Amino acid sequence: MIENIAAGAFYPLTGLFDTLLKGVYAEKQRKHEQWMKELQLIADSSLRDAYVQQLLLDKFLAPVDNAQHQIQNTAKHAQYLAETFNYYHQDHHATKEEAKEICYQLRVLAIKISQVDSLYELKVIYQAATLFVYQLSRFQHKERKYSLERALRKNILDVLNTCIAVETNFQRRVNFMGVN
Repeated sequence: MIENIAAGAFYPLTGLFDTLLKGVYAEKQRKHEQWMKELQLIADSSLRDAYVQQLLLDKFLAPVDNAQHQIQNTAKHAQYLAETFNYYHQDHHATKEEAKEICYQLRVLAIKISQVDSLYELKVIYQAATLFVYQLSRFQHKERKYSLERALRKNILDVLNTCIAVETNFQRRVNFMGVN
């Protein structure tokens, strides 16, 4: 049903919503029945315990995995900023020499972010990056949307701060559960 709609099939307008609703319910029912068959196969096998353990780990660790992915994306963004600042340094009232050093420092930041292995290291990198952003705030662009300070805050500091919160909450839960 849904495939037909996606392929551009047209239905009469009379009762269209009810027809679509029935089709969606039918598709959901088919998927549910398929899921139940898969669960029954697992329940009847020795894979059940391993499957449940994997599901629990996936659910439990998903926020941490997502935070790790976001941390790596901030490193990519620091690399991107280094590349673009090199081309647009004059718009930020920076000399070529200043731009070269800023680009180098942004790449160092990217490397340090990508090497974070613990919550402690993440907090240290965040603190240093905050001070770094403060120092770079003197290189002002005439438009806020192109501000180096804003780009660093929004795409690196804000993201790292969120990751710190996720990691901290995860650590609290682990400690609460008594898991070491």
